Amino acid sequence: MNVVITGRHFDVTEGIKSHINDKIVKLDKFYHKILEAHVILSVEKFRHVAEITVIGKQIKVTATETTSDMYASIDKAIASLEKQLRKLHDKVKEHRVKGSAGRIQEIAVRSLSAIKGVFRPEKETYGPKIVETQRVAEKPMSVEEAVEELRISNSEFIVFRSAEENRINVIYKRKDGDFGLIKT
Repeated sequence: MNVVITGRHFDVTEGIKSHINDKIVKLDKFYHKILEAHVILSVEKFRHVAEITVIGKQIKVTATETTSDMYASIDKAIASLEKQLRKLHDKVKEHRVKGSAGRIQEIAVRSLSAIKGVFRPEKETYGPKIVETQRVAEKPMSVEEAVEELRISNSEFIVFRSAEENRINVIYKRKDGDFGLIKT
């Protein structure tokens, strides 16, 4: 990782450089694709400002802190970066979809939204949480079998794997009493 340290109206000592390098190397555990870091230290009367920018693969995160002590400013800026990188890491981890079970669940949620006329953007992160999860049998069935299963169940829709095409499909009850079919 490349670390560039710049001092404005301030001579950067070896102690400060080693302190910064030690702290920035530890950021790698929060986001392992960090390529470089730019640190700008400045002093204006009694204000010690530390501005740290971390650049990684597909990210750029900046934190600026001001205190009366340079080491405290650096530590606070690093803590702010840790918080931002942890949040970014959790966000990426939360949005991973694994295997066909995740794909089936994603299709079911989109289908239900389409049926009820509700559209939610895919990148919504702070909205409603998933409260209930239902497992879907991966047994292939025909459209007629899915319609029959939907008739005897209390569900508004059924997600199933088509026996003819071996693809995920959704069959749902329409307001007029008929059935709708969504093919993927």
